[in-house]
Amino acid sequence: MTTSHNMCNDHGGFLLDDLLSQFSSSSESAIINNPYQSTFVTCNIIAMLCFIISSFTGNFSQVDKLWSIVPAMYAWMCVTDTRTTLMAFLATLWSVRLTYNFYRRGGYNGLPFGGEEDYRWEILRRGTLGGWWTLLTNKFILGVFNLVFISFFQNLLLLYIASPSVVAWSMAMKRTHCDNDEGVQNLSSLNALDGIAATIFLFALCIECMADNQQLRFQNKKHAINSVSGTFASATKSLIAKSAENKDLVDGFCQSGLFAIVRKPNYAAEQLIWISYYFFSVAASAPATWPHSQSQGTVLWVNWSMGGFILLCLLFQGSGWLTEQISTSKYPAYRNYQRRVPLYMPKITTLWNLLVGNGHEKGGKVQ
Repeated sequence: MTTSHNMCNDHGGFLLDDLLSQFSSSSESAIINNPYQSTFVTCNIIAMLCFIISSFTGNFSQVDKLWSIVPAMYAWMCVTDTRTTLMAFLATLWSVRLTYNFYRRGGYNGLPFGGEEDYRWEILRRGTLGGWWTLLTNKFILGVFNLVFISFFQNLLLLYIASPSVVAWSMAMKRTHCDNDEGVQNLSSLNALDGIAATIFLFALCIECMADNQQLRFQNKKHAINSVSGTFASATKSLIAKSAENKDLVDGFCQSGLFAIVRKPNYAAEQLIWISYYFFSVAASAPATWPHSQSQGTVLWVNWSMGGFILLCLLFQGSGWLTEQISTSKYPAYRNYQRRVPLYMPKITTLWNLLVGNGHEKGGKVQ
């Protein structure tokens, strides 16, 4: 662990000095006891293992198997007070839900290294999307892509989105070791900001759970019907299309319920989850009586861990675009769906209608 002088020196600004100073000690005990170092070392070991295993098996979804697990693990590595415990508990709720969802979709079949591979990796391998994506048909370039983006970037991102726990740990250490620092003395274990962050986190988690369940029910019904009857005759399609859910089956994709509000409600909720998680690190810099006694200290609204949710949102822009490209090529009705329903941010009019109870359905869609 770094000296208390270094730790107490930086309780303002962007906390970058704090980040760098925590990496200055290279002793074995420091690496074990300091989440800045222990989480980073663990992350790189996992990334290298993912690259090696995916290279030998040809299954690029090794990171996918760990996506729902490692952020919660990093959060528990930072537990030192009430706030960091709360953060780890919430991260675990997210982890259990997402891990179960991945399991029931077949993601863990054939463990340790098998299981279902994300269909998008195979599409990228084949260069189906054309343009620059055809470069990935070259095995060497595909290997570099696997190393840099799939294995290391994604693992580092998983550490980065969990890094507010590291910041909260650091601020807790300041409270413990900086008794003579007036600004640090006013910091609290929990405050109103924690309550706001936890409420938004749980709300987004519920939305994500509802969206995933709705999508799974739709996909199961779609596959069950297709397995029995193969393709639908025109007369059968006309009969099935009389209800919203069955109309979705004819079109081939889910567009009712939450999917009538935004096209990717689970992706939108996932982004909101980690944005709210960041605000625990902000809460760690706030006094106990915030917002009533802001004179006791400056709340650090911006710190280095903000980059985690920003990069995650950027990743979802890319993955969302890729998924949309695939959907438009598979389903003729998808372009009309794109014109009607936004990707991540719901229309204000839609939210207002839902809020005041004036929402109605037209053709099974929320209007």
